[in-house]
Amino acid sequence: MQDIKANAPRILLNWPTPPDYIPPPQLSDRQVSLCPKRRAKGFGLNFVNLSKELVECPEGDYDLYDFVQQSEQITNKEFDLVVVWTSSFDQISPLNTKKFGCPTLLLAGDTHHWKLPINHLLAYWAAEGFDYVATAYNRQHLHWFAAVGVENLAWLPLISMRTVTHDWVEDRENQVVFIGQQGSRHPRRCRLVQAIKNADLPILIKTANRQEAAKWFAHSLISFNCSQNGDLNLRNLEVISAGGFLLTDQLSFASGLDELLAPGTYCDTYNSEAELLEKVRYYLDHPQEAIQIARRAYHTFDEKWHPRHRIQNLLDWVFGGELPEPFRYSPRSDVRYFVSTASSAWIDTRLGIYEPIQELHRVQERLRVFVGRGCPGVIAADLLDLPRLELYVEEGFGDPCGLLQQKGVPERVHEVRGEPASWPSFDAVVCTAEDLQRLGR
Repeated sequence: MQDIKANAPRILLNWPTPPDYIPPPQLSDRQVSLCPKRRAKGFGLNFVNLSKELVECPEGDYDLYDFVQQSEQITNKEFDLVVVWTSSFDQISPLNTKKFGCPTLLLAGDTHHWKLPINHLLAYWAAEGFDYVATAYNRQHLHWFAAVGVENLAWLPLISMRTVTHDWVEDRENQVVFIGQQGSRHPRRCRLVQAIKNADLPILIKTANRQEAAKWFAHSLISFNCSQNGDLNLRNLEVISAGGFLLTDQLSFASGLDELLAPGTYCDTYNSEAELLEKVRYYLDHPQEAIQIARRAYHTFDEKWHPRHRIQNLLDWVFGGELPEPFRYSPRSDVRYFVSTASSAWIDTRLGIYEPIQELHRVQERLRVFVGRGCPGVIAADLLDLPRLELYVEEGFGDPCGLLQQKGVPERVHEVRGEPASWPSFDAVVCTAEDLQRLGR
């Protein structure tokens, strides 16, 4: 095994996020971190302390190898590993990564929102030929990379988290606390915060740096979280590491939330506005149950979920070929693995369907999608990792890979019968020309 402190590898990390929002993860004691010029000084958010060791790099697409060779700040040009964190939202793609002559790793950023987020990273991987690909937030999207031929795939949940802990607090304010972003990129979060307010339930809404946030999580009975679009976001472990009781949205069977945080044991989840309000009322009336769950998670954090464990997993994987379940992506970690990889020839069509519907899912509370009988079963397999999507199929739906046995799926798959005029209205329809003709449009 590669030990982090002894004989630490020399790592080059491209980090596109303003460091006062999310600082670059410390993968090694011998690390050089790059950040685009206009972001390296931060956006004045003051969420965390700025790193003084960042090397400013160009915006957009640039030749990473040439930049390093010409940089006066980087005196040692040799590296053991090149790591690039990027996404279509970040709008930065370092090029010529293979010229360093060492392993390269793509840390796939946000694939759950923005413009063609999965397509963008698949094209970038194809252009650069990264040896390894990992995700921190969206395990449900790893099957797309497997389908285009990526062999070394990993889920390293929340590896980018900067840990800020807090002393355990037993006596708490009987309130819900929400700390985070709202606005147009987070419509569901805005709706649910408003629903809590409209129900006259005690809620404290704050914008805070990490230290202040940890204090509020520790001192409030319930810490409310809502993903942007089915992603396992940083707030989950930020709450737990501070001793907060995490009440977060239910994600899909493919997200990894159930395996990581075991809802009911270390947190609790809701799948609708009504269930959210019901659980808020329940825990306000039964505070000791919330505190018991929070205490159990708080004392488990350092042993299981501290980001240093995922960093060690990364190093063991790249330098030793060792990666335990459930972090190694394989057929055992996703029932859709075989049907997705076997349908690789359809990938452009599949993404042309999935990405627009994923964006609708970000905006709408519930999404009704009809998939015609003539469509390959992989279309349904792709779509069902959107946790609030209701799938409508015709009689005789062929379950392509045991999806109906997955948690949260059977109740979201509905069979329509009779004349189409009697069917419910849909937000999206996916069908073949033959389906349209048969169903009379």
